[in-house]
Amino acid sequence: MFKQHAAKAVISTLIALLMCTGSSVAFAADDKTWYQIEIIIAQRTEATTHLENFDAQQAVAEWPTGRRLSNFDPQNGNRNLLENTEFIDLPNDQKILNAQAKKLSTTGEIQVLNHQSWRQVLDADKRINWIDIKGGYAWGGQQQLEGSLGFSKGRYLHVHSNIHLNQFPSITSGSKLTKQRIFSAGQSLVPVIETRYSLIQRRKMRSNELHYLDHPKLILLVKIIPFTPAEPIIESDLEPTTVLVDLTKTAPAE
Repeated sequence: MFKQHAAKAVISTLIALLMCTGSSVAFAADDKTWYQIEIIIAQRTEATTHLENFDAQQAVAEWPTGRRLSNFDPQNGNRNLLENTEFIDLPNDQKILNAQAKKLSTTGEIQVLNHQSWRQVLDADKRINWIDIKGGYAWGGQQQLEGSLGFSKGRYLHVHSNIHLNQFPSITSGSKLTKQRIFSAGQSLVPVIETRYSLIQRRKMRSNELHYLDHPKLILLVKIIPFTPAEPIIESDLEPTTVLVDLTKTAPAE
């Protein structure tokens, strides 16, 4: 009899352990966290790179297809959407790296090509979420800065950079005034890429920390912070009650 009770106790314990294990696995699989991601991509000017030695890549560049961020109108847009909608390029007043972008721009040796911030959910399944990256000027179907950035989450956060800086020989030389005249005149110039600089890296990250990916020609700043979205507004399911009042009836005397 004692053996039967002991066996039942062991079986009950095993079932409880399996249930706990199953719950843990289910929780891990459903580990979804909102983040605000912000990036700054800048290029070093010629004055700061003439002493650097690095490979200039002219081969055809390929990168994973990324999701494009939606534009937001800060004047007429619905700001409630910013609180619980993914992949919207946030207005400047909700960005967290404005001071860093301003500091880079005022050095005179660095040109900011892209400064974007958005919110999204990252699953703990190590799947890479790629974001389309464009920056600088566009010319003849080519972009000065192009590529994609990927973000994934496992035990740590990771950023995957696959971005490329194109330089066109017809407009990299000459003064700014000359370039403006070329564009304003609408001249049809073949966008031959003379030099391409690529930043292809994978970096393990921690949330709430500013990470810096360096390159002789490119600068990439990334910050990822946890974000708590606003609770969606739930409308009541109750039908409004209509009260009819007969105005022809005389009010009872008090």
